[in-house]
Amino acid sequence: MTAFLKKITSAVAEGALVLTSNKRLARHLHQAYDRHMQGLGKQVWPTPQIFSLDAWFDRRIADLSEDWRLLQGPQLKRLWEQIIEEDSAGSEKELLQLSATAEKARQAAELLSEYGCTLDSFSLTEDQRAFNTWLGRYRKFCEDQGFLDRAALASLVLDGLKTGKLCCAERLLVSGFDQLSPLLLSLCRQIETCGGQVEVIQPELASACRPGLYAARDQRYEMQQAACWARGLLLQGADSIGIVVTDLQARRSSIERIFRDQIDPQAILRLSEEETAFSLSLGAPLIEQGPIYAALEILAVGYRLTLDQLSFLLRTPYLGGSVTEADCRAIFDSQVRSFRQQSFRLERIIKLTAPVKPKKEDEVTPGQGRAPGFGVHLQRLAKLTAGEQRKMPGEWVTLFASTLSQAGWPGERSLASSEYQMLKVWHDRVLPAFASLDAVSAPIERNQALTLLRRLTAETEFQLEAPTGPVQVVGLLESAGLEFEHLWVMGMAEDALPSPARPNPFLPVALQVAEHMPHANAERELEFARQVVIRLKAASPATIFSYALRDGDCDLRPSPLIHDLPMVEPVFAFPADMRSQMLTNPLFLDEHSDVQGPLLAMERAQGGTSILKDQALCPFRAFARHRLQAYSFDEAQPGLDAMTRGNLLHKSLELFWLEVKDQRTLNGLSGTRRCDTIQRAVTLALDLYFKDRPEPQSGLLEIEQTRLQNLIEEWLDQIEQGRPPFEIIKLEDDRVQQIGPLQIRTIIDRIDRLEDGSLVILDYKTGAVEAELLVGERLLEPQLPIYAITNSEAEADGVAFAQVRRGSCKLIGVARETGLLPKVDGVERHKKAQLLALHSWDELLKHWRQQLETVAADFGAGVARVDPVDYKHACQYCDLTGLCRIAEAEVRIATFGGEE
Repeated sequence: MTAFLKKITSAVAEGALVLTSNKRLARHLHQAYDRHMQGLGKQVWPTPQIFSLDAWFDRRIADLSEDWRLLQGPQLKRLWEQIIEEDSAGSEKELLQLSATAEKARQAAELLSEYGCTLDSFSLTEDQRAFNTWLGRYRKFCEDQGFLDRAALASLVLDGLKTGKLCCAERLLVSGFDQLSPLLLSLCRQIETCGGQVEVIQPELASACRPGLYAARDQRYEMQQAACWARGLLLQGADSIGIVVTDLQARRSSIERIFRDQIDPQAILRLSEEETAFSLSLGAPLIEQGPIYAALEILAVGYRLTLDQLSFLLRTPYLGGSVTEADCRAIFDSQVRSFRQQSFRLERIIKLTAPVKPKKEDEVTPGQGRAPGFGVHLQRLAKLTAGEQRKMPGEWVTLFASTLSQAGWPGERSLASSEYQMLKVWHDRVLPAFASLDAVSAPIERNQALTLLRRLTAETEFQLEAPTGPVQVVGLLESAGLEFEHLWVMGMAEDALPSPARPNPFLPVALQVAEHMPHANAERELEFARQVVIRLKAASPATIFSYALRDGDCDLRPSPLIHDLPMVEPVFAFPADMRSQMLTNPLFLDEHSDVQGPLLAMERAQGGTSILKDQALCPFRAFARHRLQAYSFDEAQPGLDAMTRGNLLHKSLELFWLEVKDQRTLNGLSGTRRCDTIQRAVTLALDLYFKDRPEPQSGLLEIEQTRLQNLIEEWLDQIEQGRPPFEIIKLEDDRVQQIGPLQIRTIIDRIDRLEDGSLVILDYKTGAVEAELLVGERLLEPQLPIYAITNSEAEADGVAFAQVRRGSCKLIGVARETGLLPKVDGVERHKKAQLLALHSWDELLKHWRQQLETVAADFGAGVARVDPVDYKHACQYCDLTGLCRIAEAEVRIATFGGEE
């Protein structure tokens, strides 16, 4: 035990009161005293009088029965927000960030109260005059309601000590304070006045202390090296290792990840919640914890849901039915994403959750495999959130608790110990704190209540209750008074310590400087920084101070307070994270080229003509998509996505031609009648398409209706009216075709008969089409060739893509002879056909049949090699590149040569 701890424990044993700067030091000294008593063979001993300063004042305020008058943090902040909001209404001050402004104003009021100052004799800026007005309203409210802030109640405690209402300690030890506040100084003076003894005690810098300086190349490397240093000490049996991080709040997640990787790399593989060898003093915000985040998302359900909100509710284990309906919800999540919309009306989603029986045995309809239990929970949430009026925060707490209970929160499965602790903090701290706002708040709306609850949850720190490990990672202020056998202080660059001055903007700088207030000026920050460095040097026999040489493109230097320390090279253990281990001890794996899948067990394959297209583009792509059913999730897009717009155009043209039927009727329509016919077709297409799908906002549908009408007008004017006369004999012709060993379902958009009896097959496309893809070594657009060789009406005489695009309407294809379709060459003039020595339509049909049957046979035989035709057509927009790992193969070929 160090001399510092010996002095503390001996004084406590004699009945002394010890006040510390924070709870962590109080707990540390408490544990040290308990170990001391156990070492003396004691089994029972009086509870030591060791408290943090705030905890001690809270106890004394309760002894005076004045604790009801104390306004806590959330109440103070809410009160200041209301005062500022009322004062700023209708003025330019409404532009202020309310929450941040209220926090600064609250801090300014506390400083004035703690230091016993007023603003009367100072020239004030406009902001400071506004604050002075707010301060007057704040004090009047507290006076009317009988409330007091902490500084005012602390004065009551001092009066209680003076008048004898409270017992005055005979001996007071103060520890862990880098600088004594006016409140603490007043307490010390009062105890001395009452005849008590006061002593400020800190660890002393021993002559044997050897602090050193270490420079790391960057911040991440600095954290990794500190973790490796700590791991090396653990391997040597050290049990008191400290890591002080000057900016722990900013680095928390990185610190936790890196230290866990180095000190306990197997933690990620363990399913149990065993305590690791290190602990962080800074807890994570409660809002980031699973069940609490889920609770807030459940409460946030409103008239509309974003895709992210809906997907989260479907996937979270903290909603009722998450276990019994897990598979259905996963399928529904995928189906909802297929709509590619960014938000949905809640009412529509509820309807879509009910199962819908397919119209045909082999048809997957929107609604199949839905999640009815999930829909029930959404219905309950919709009823609970409908028509709610303004309520007091306490009433909202009751309603929110009831809402979560009816939603089945926190889920069906058994909770882990950490989750129970999260719920305990939620019920014991967050909800009571929110209900306590009744004392200072007027009735508020639901959205405002949720915003306040979310902010309160974000400001509440959650730390897992577990024993402190041998490695403690603490912040700069939390380290006050702590001693370690080994200590590393991280982040000691010149911009970290001393930190820049940050005077409160609502108080005159002259006042803050004169009263020596925190962060008032550079001299105050320098004085504080010097005290901190002295304290850290004394906290360990050999403190290592480290800094990063670079932060991005910026070169860094060490803090001027430590630049004279000798450079040291600590002993580091070899990195233990899995990546470093794999790079150091690589595993040599046997390679096996697996390009052959099992034979297809059925003739009927799901996927239609896209099976053959994918097989032609890349065999592995076809196998993964149509045999393994591997697809990425569809991504939501603003507005209507390209696929939806294309489907709407298809349906609109189908409905238009069902009424018009042929070119003669088309040309006989007057301008007004044609416009009306197009409008009817588009309106009906929109109604039918969104009958079983979430409907976008009405304004978006109006824009889409106008776009479709204009596009169809352009298509009819530029293409259909100028063609040789035709009649339409088939629309959306659905059939099953035999291609080699496969039976493939096809849907032909349209079949036209010309005056000479020739048949032409058209397929609508809204994207740009490349004519050469129809005729080539690999048939990359098999859709039209399939229609051509399998048409049951009669042999087709021409096929073409009908490219319906604004400003680029045209027919792209090939025909038996030139002239059947506008600007479509016959086989004898088609350049690609000539290169393949195809001189007639019959030869082209035979060539197509051979290509299609070969591709179909390969798919049926399970050919699945990674063999893309080229990057542009096969890989650029493929969603399976992470599965086939084509990029890695290309890198290996480029690096080592040869073929994969």
